[in-house]
Amino acid sequence: MTHETVLPSCEILTIGTELLLGRVLDTNSAFLARRLARIGVRVRFRTAVGDRPQDMEETLRRALVRCDLVLVTGGLGPTRDDLTRETVASLAGLELEFREDLMSQIEALFRRIGYRMPENNRRQAYVPRGSLAVPNPVGTAPGFVTEIDNTPVVCLPGVPRELTRLVETWVLPWIRERFGLDGSRILTRVLRVVGVGESKVDALLGDLMGGGRNPEVALLASESEIQVQITAHGPGREEAVASLEREVRQRLGRKIYAADDETLEGAIRDLLHAKGLSLAVMETFTGGRLALRLHELGDAFLRGSLVLPDRGALARWLGTEPPAGMEALGRRLALAVRDRTGADLGLAVVGFLDREDGRDAMEGAAVLEGCGLSRSFAWEAGGPPGMLRRRGAVIGLNTLRIALLEPTGS
Repeated sequence: MTHETVLPSCEILTIGTELLLGRVLDTNSAFLARRLARIGVRVRFRTAVGDRPQDMEETLRRALVRCDLVLVTGGLGPTRDDLTRETVASLAGLELEFREDLMSQIEALFRRIGYRMPENNRRQAYVPRGSLAVPNPVGTAPGFVTEIDNTPVVCLPGVPRELTRLVETWVLPWIRERFGLDGSRILTRVLRVVGVGESKVDALLGDLMGGGRNPEVALLASESEIQVQITAHGPGREEAVASLEREVRQRLGRKIYAADDETLEGAIRDLLHAKGLSLAVMETFTGGRLALRLHELGDAFLRGSLVLPDRGALARWLGTEPPAGMEALGRRLALAVRDRTGADLGLAVVGFLDREDGRDAMEGAAVLEGCGLSRSFAWEAGGPPGMLRRRGAVIGLNTLRIALLEPTGS
């Protein structure tokens, strides 16, 4: 496929001194980058800037020069240090205008939640004159779009829940229309990979990647998974994406657990339903993180879950001294939690965090037993406790997934 289409470029600009100080984690940029990529917008830059107007204006000027679209989050609150409206208006050479329709929406929200609106919330009903307002049904900060030298600057609230709502319901459709990104031009498929590192995926798919290709393969790595994104544009996009997806699946095999917005726990639920099996879970160092992900599905397949954080608790629950080796311990616990809950399958994720040479380290094991299925995975790792717990939960879920892909015995 050689047809080329010039895709619009974007800079994501996050406003707030709290971001620079590390007091608040910027999840908005990652969310926006994923959503924009799926509709065919190339995110070229992600920039964070504090609340100083001079810094905000300088950063905006640079973004306007190097990109076709600027997405700004934050700085739309009611306080004096929320200066996104003023900065954008100044850069565009516009005055701020008061919008009665926006004021009515803000007042209605306060009435709905039973609070009297403070006077300073009136500031949120001002936007640069002539701007396109973005109503906010779940918060007090409306967004707006201001065109500066024919480049749209889309300003959105920084509260993640509000941002997500506005992006999904208003911003993405507007961007599609503004840049002509309809379904006839852009197609994206995301394959989700677990149980293997980014370098290994890169080694397996490296010859398929590279800027400027159409279709294009890109990797997005996170703590728990790798996303393989396939994007094609122009005529023949369906065939191009399908052909490349087949090639990627052939190379990665069962390392791919789902596609697009599917989750690892959702894939496990579907496998359990297909086999008509129930599950019980036992955890130590992961603190219930694995079971929580399954509980949030709200499904009856999970018969029970238990967290026993140390060997003493394990001994009391088992009524005997637990086995020494991690895999042997995991197998004993998987069988015990299965039998005590009446589930078809028992899954145990075990390990104990220790301090070695000034860092946290552990040996862990994930073991599944029941209905003719038996699978285990043991590992050693070091790092921050939170990371070790989250990764342990993912390893446990993936061990269960791989076992469920095998034929079920009696």
